Amino acid sequence: MTTEVIAQTLQAGVQATFGQGRIWYIKSATSALTIIAERIGTGTTIRKFINVGAGFKFTAEPDDGWTYLRVTSALGQNIEIVIGDDDVEVANAVSVTGAVSISEVPSSTITPSAADSVVNNASALAIAANASRRRITIGSLSTNTGSVRIQSATAGANRGLELQPGIFVELRTTAAIDVRNDSGAAQTVYVLEES
Repeated sequence: MTTEVIAQTLQAGVQATFGQGRIWYIKSATSALTIIAERIGTGTTIRKFINVGAGFKFTAEPDDGWTYLRVTSALGQNIEIVIGDDDVEVANAVSVTGAVSISEVPSSTITPSAADSVVNNASALAIAANASRRRITIGSLSTNTGSVRIQSATAGANRGLELQPGIFVELRTTAAIDVRNDSGAAQTVYVLEES
């Protein structure tokens, strides 16, 4: 039986693989992780954890351990993870009860803005997914004659959040986005991404 505390630097979107065990605990992490526990030979995922952070712990049944623990992060970060077979207590364990204060990390880069984009009727402006994006601002010019809609990629006509002329919306997402126009005339929008 072994338990190990591992310090690892994760690169954005690059999977780190750790060895076998039955128990894992995230001792420290600054942003959300995706963790997959997998058995060798079967290629079968026995557990998948999405958007977990510091203080999260998983204990498998005695005969239900994993061969590989695969960890990814949307952002580059340093983590400490405890992996092993023994259920141990960690001296600086995280315990959360009641109200929690959070501090948002500001963006460090503003992507150079493209020129305003004209979105013709019955079409959409596609904005690609961006794993390093922290926030995106999408606005409709005040001189527009109709609304546009902010929606998931390829959602289709008359779906999503309506954005009237002169209004903007800020989204905290890394996903692909469409700005759809079904107003009957061309409309102009602007986009500002922060990472």
